[in-house]
Amino acid sequence: MNRRICIISGAAAALLLGGCSPTPQLKVKEAVLTLSPVDNNPSAMHFNVYGGPEDVHLLRVSSPSAIRVEMHDVTVDAKTGAVTMAPMNRVLIPSGEKVAFKKGGKHVMMWGVNVIPRRLGVIETEFLFSNNVRILVKARVQEIDGSDPDEKKAIDG
Repeated sequence: MNRRICIISGAAAALLLGGCSPTPQLKVKEAVLTLSPVDNNPSAMHFNVYGGPEDVHLLRVSSPSAIRVEMHDVTVDAKTGAVTMAPMNRVLIPSGEKVAFKKGGKHVMMWGVNVIPRRLGVIETEFLFSNNVRILVKARVQEIDGSDPDEKKAIDG
């Protein structure tokens, strides 16, 4: 009888502790905008989205410091090895999972990034999700070689 009580008590404790695990929070982290060395070409933003308590879709990324912003994905044809890039209207963010926007995969392209992010080294960016959550992120701005933007070049150039 004591053994049965111990097993039931152990199971109840496991259920209680399982219920104490933190609820995942929808968030965007590790955001970096890599500036294009050619002014008319788009710059690329990479980041990670961490899913919250429910599945959602990332619908839009925007910034007041860019003329145009689009989400893109890169695919490689298995037969030919041809690499293509196509715009995406939305990206599924599963509950509790990380979705990486990285080089060679999903990423955001920004055209016409103005001088302010180049001078400050950060760009304000808004992420809009299907549950109407808006997350504001200050992404780090860097040159293509990973260095900080050249303020003089941005002002004079």
